[in-house]
Amino acid sequence: MESFGNGLVYTEENIRELILRVLAPPLALFSLQVQNRKNHALIEIELDHLTDKTGSASLEDCENVSRRLKEELDLWGEEFDFTLQVSSAGAERVLRLPEDLSRFQGLLVKLEVPLEAGKWDKRLYRLGPVSGDSVELTLYDRKTRHKKNQKSVSMPIAEIRKGNLYLEI
Repeated sequence: MESFGNGLVYTEENIRELILRVLAPPLALFSLQVQNRKNHALIEIELDHLTDKTGSASLEDCENVSRRLKEELDLWGEEFDFTLQVSSAGAERVLRLPEDLSRFQGLLVKLEVPLEAGKWDKRLYRLGPVSGDSVELTLYDRKTRHKKNQKSVSMPIAEIRKGNLYLEI
């Protein structure tokens, strides 16, 4: 918690509440980091675009949110010195497991999954439907990607360590 000359006390939670008041659908807060330094705060925000195929916020979205937040933060007084960085979570964003598995069904993902003997590997899959606590995955291979009948596997969601969306260019 940081206090300034005007008696204002700010916390990450104060800043989160302000951001949530400023944001309007289809934009949502993906992540927030506040680094308090001596008499200065670095506020890093990543936006999620709820209706975009990959959840990517546009540059215009980021600029508009940045402008509105700066106006609101400026009202906290000159004693509150801050740097504000607003960006998109991106088209190769980290997946929030398990909820993003349904949201990004049909897209390519790079998942860290278990192999034999307790080893882990990162592999490309096309996300299929989620059913209960499992997800259908189709191993992605650039050479066979156009074949119609590729074999899918059902994997328990709990076995997926982490993942990202993946864009093939």
